[in-house]
Amino acid sequence: MKYLVVQAPSGEVPVLFGRGFMHRYVATILAPLPVVAAGFVRRQGEVIECYGRSAGLNIAARPGPDTRLIEQALAEGTN
Repeated sequence: MKYLVVQAPSGEVPVLFGRGFMHRYVATILAPLPVVAAGFVRRQGEVIECYGRSAGLNIAARPGPDTRLIEQALAEGTN
């Protein structure tokens, strides 16, 4: 799975999407929100890992902060 983190008015927000989409394409949909991180995310059991970078956007993943943002977003979705 791929992801972007955008700077929204309320703070940084993760956006997850399938590998069939390019980071650059999803970033254009979310414009004018600036992209602050981009990469890939995988889940093994309960462990989420963010890694890599978007070659098209030339923006890297931030493993620690991005993982925390995605974990928070997924936890909020279960409430």
